[in-house]
Amino acid sequence: MEVFSRLSEVNGRFNKTAVALGTFDGLHVGHQRIIRQAVSRAQEAGGTSVVFTFGNHPLSVIAPDRCPPLLATPEYKSDLIAGLGADVLLSVDFDRAFLQLSPDAFIGLLVDNLRPALVVVGPNYSFGHRGAGTPEFLAAAGRRLGFEVLIHPAVEVDGVLVSSTLIRQLILAGNVAEAAPLLGRPFRVAGTVAPGEGRGRGLGFPTANIAAADGQIVPADGVYAAYVHTGGRRYRGVVNIGNNPTFADNSHRIEVHLRDFTADLYGHTIAVDFLAKLRDERAFAGEEELKSQIARDVAAAEEYYK
Repeated sequence: MEVFSRLSEVNGRFNKTAVALGTFDGLHVGHQRIIRQAVSRAQEAGGTSVVFTFGNHPLSVIAPDRCPPLLATPEYKSDLIAGLGADVLLSVDFDRAFLQLSPDAFIGLLVDNLRPALVVVGPNYSFGHRGAGTPEFLAAAGRRLGFEVLIHPAVEVDGVLVSSTLIRQLILAGNVAEAAPLLGRPFRVAGTVAPGEGRGRGLGFPTANIAAADGQIVPADGVYAAYVHTGGRRYRGVVNIGNNPTFADNSHRIEVHLRDFTADLYGHTIAVDFLAKLRDERAFAGEEELKSQIARDVAAAEEYYK
């Protein structure tokens, strides 16, 4: 997959382009279907599939105080889009210049640089100054300018309407197992391993301490079953998120215990796929009680690996 950060870098290089347009902030199953539609139609026509999105959330410029936390880092988002088969990723920074574009001016940029044969959007897609451009506006422009517009319907999973807002609510509540079908994958947090207090090792359950990427959403405090990816391999893991109340620790941490793993991870980046919440975080009377509970957590997590 070729990756570009400016429209001018593309500038008519591809023919018969099928363009998926959207912020795609969570790359959930609804977003995936939009992108797959563009990929499929491009393949049928012998053309090029292009995903045109923003590297930052538009609200980070329009209303920073209302900008939602990230469901996927830009790097992970790029990997997911590549996995959907897109030929080209155009990830442009949303800035004040984009903010001021009229809907017609935005469509002009789209036509001049991408020369679309097809544009695929979701039913709530908006563009142009103050979001004045709608899917119907885009479709009318397509009829005038010679490109087809496909408005993909909203997607439901088990009767639940999929949205990034709902997924964030589930994750913030710790309901990662409920969020996974809407995302089409387990929710993931990636971070670099930093030195900790070494308490986990002393208890017989060594942990890797990571900090989530800036702006990324983190599940509610508690203990989770997870898969942990590092060095090209996947390990079973148990994750504690919180402040270590047993030790009156005021720092908020993500501590990851990898099963059957003994190597040094300091400075390495690991990815944690959350499977299910096992319990809330709580204080224990001492180290022995905590150690016994961790052993029960590890045993409970085995049910989710199956």
